[in-house]
Amino acid sequence: MAVLVWSERDGALGNSIRSGRRVALSAEEFRPEAESLDQQLDALLDMAWQALTIITEHVNGKARFNAFEQVWVLGRAIYVSDILRHEAMQGEARTLLWQALMAKAWFGIRQYLEREPRWRELIPRNRKTWLERPAENRHYDFLEIGYWLREQQLQDAGEVFGWSFTNAREVYVRASLRSNELRRALLHWLRRQRPEIREALSKSARGKPGFELIPKALQKRFPAKGPGSALLPQHYPEDELRSIVCDVLDSARDAHFS
Repeated sequence: MAVLVWSERDGALGNSIRSGRRVALSAEEFRPEAESLDQQLDALLDMAWQALTIITEHVNGKARFNAFEQVWVLGRAIYVSDILRHEAMQGEARTLLWQALMAKAWFGIRQYLEREPRWRELIPRNRKTWLERPAENRHYDFLEIGYWLREQQLQDAGEVFGWSFTNAREVYVRASLRSNELRRALLHWLRRQRPEIREALSKSARGKPGFELIPKALQKRFPAKGPGSALLPQHYPEDELRSIVCDVLDSARDAHFS
């Protein structure tokens, strides 16, 4: 089917219908389905914004937004809303929905053209390259990562990645490490570490080991291709996977921390 993507030029609102499928004449033939999807995105964005207001830290009365939390609430709202099952999304890639969702949030356009500026707060400040190149899939990777993160509760996901979107991306770009089973095993290992080790591994500092130590070590044990790639983390029983992850990361930790 297709999606409706909003735009604004010289203060005037407009929209277009986009489809990744071959159409007879124009994607406009799918406008009724796309408009129905657009209306349901109102509820999705409201859900995400309400969740963000609850979890966002405030300093001196001003919200301090965290990119990790922003992408998690978007991913969770997409999942809870079941929007990907909408008829307009049948046969379409998720990236098409990302295009519609980000344009709608950025321009803040509700059904009947009411404006909702609060939705912009859902978009991480440094994730706006989609505005310049709206049709390029890679500029929507933050939404793919958010949808991936939704598999874990926020607290667990935050502990795994040190509440850092950058850390989450370091794992996501390594396809062999994306399973929820591996993240649960990693959380088990992290909770056994001393507070100062967990703190050091939650961030990167110049000249010191940081979070990147974890995905690099795990990728050596679970490569995406070549020797050793036949069995991915999700193929192991939980106890065995925990043991493997603990052995790998204990060795990496000991090699970098004395």
